[in-house]
Amino acid sequence: MLLLLQWGLLPHLLSQRTKSPNGTLAWLWAILLFPGIGGVLYLLIGTEKVKRRRLAAVAALDQEVFLAEVEPPPDLLRRLPELAKINGRPATGGNEADLLPDGTSFFPVLLDVIESAREHVHVEFYIWRADRAGEMVRDALVRAARRGVEVRVLVDEIGSLWTGRRFFGVLEAAGGKFSWFRTFAPLSGRFHLNLRNHRKLVIADGEVALTGGMNVGREYWGGGAEPPHSDLAVRLRGAVVAQLAEVFAEDWLFATGEALTAAVFHPRPEHCGSVGVQVVPGGPDNDLNEIQLSTLALVQRAERRVWMMTPYFVPEPPLVAALQLAAMRGVDVRVMVPEKGDHGYLTHVTRAYFEDLLPYGVRIFRYRPRLLHAKMLAVDGGAVMVGSANLDIRSLRINFELNVLLDCAKTTEAAERLFVRNEGDAVEVTVAGHRGRSGWQRIAEAVCRPLAPLL
Repeated sequence: MLLLLQWGLLPHLLSQRTKSPNGTLAWLWAILLFPGIGGVLYLLIGTEKVKRRRLAAVAALDQEVFLAEVEPPPDLLRRLPELAKINGRPATGGNEADLLPDGTSFFPVLLDVIESAREHVHVEFYIWRADRAGEMVRDALVRAARRGVEVRVLVDEIGSLWTGRRFFGVLEAAGGKFSWFRTFAPLSGRFHLNLRNHRKLVIADGEVALTGGMNVGREYWGGGAEPPHSDLAVRLRGAVVAQLAEVFAEDWLFATGEALTAAVFHPRPEHCGSVGVQVVPGGPDNDLNEIQLSTLALVQRAERRVWMMTPYFVPEPPLVAALQLAAMRGVDVRVMVPEKGDHGYLTHVTRAYFEDLLPYGVRIFRYRPRLLHAKMLAVDGGAVMVGSANLDIRSLRINFELNVLLDCAKTTEAAERLFVRNEGDAVEVTVAGHRGRSGWQRIAEAVCRPLAPLL
């Protein structure tokens, strides 16, 4: 029986073109050496692809919007036409963007967006805690539902494992709609235990959107025993909101079967600013690795600086090479990671990549005061990408993720000021210092790094 399982899984494994060679090799050894345990684990968490029905009607509505008089994107995004091809949607101009650099700025804006909604509010998060922060956001949505606003809430079931559906019962009783995002649902023919919806997205009336790295919980807002995470989000208005509405509509269709094709959910946007935005959605339902390819396009075109912050840094070889080359041609390349992450083994994996970058001139900083949860890539003082995606294999290949690239000097400068401020609370890793780390640290890195393709 084990032999049949072993040899039955190999064709499926070898046919996955999107899996990295290292990932394929790691799973191959796991199945061959441990046919029972390895085979079962591969069935549960080894797949990186899922098929989803696309919302053709929604895409048609959005195409109608963009065939109308939508302002073209600024110069930078026009000089990167590959981004539109990578992400399957055009960049847009005429947007407004406000960076929200921490929970104390994000959550008041979130509550205000909900309280101001007139027709609908669509909310999507990975983690939603049943704590005071979670209650405040939920209760704002309850009030919206009671005044006649259509409310839909989509939460990843694994990310919010300890928040029962009963927590959202008061919202459903008020007329709001709630659904778990499930990729493991045998009755629906889904057996993908390893896939997560890591996106964070709020849309109100098709006019304003919030997205970034913030989840709903006290560790993001503050007020607990520990200082809140250092995180980042953005408020958007303009044509880009229609594209973000399409992202939510497809996620909601996958979770509930309800197609949000009514024109009220996709109104024609008004020009309200001068910011260019490229939506960068990543997921196991797409053939391209959108987030990694978009990141590579930006790094390869950089002329002066590339500054990035990420909680998890487990880059694949193409990104490592791009950062090395950028530093060697004189670009100021800086990477900021947490001093200690919320997953100890990933901290060791992250540090194992330092020796691939430090000798080439890449500067690395370990942020100390609290957990660094922000995901940011700022390039040449003119463009900044923020969102939900970490620079690790799970975000780049497995999770449903959502980033936005902002072509705006003002917003980029604000992001760079945040980076510089965090440098004051960080320690820079030097070549000599890294080479002088303890033997136990070297062993931990050596043991954990080969597991990266499976993480």
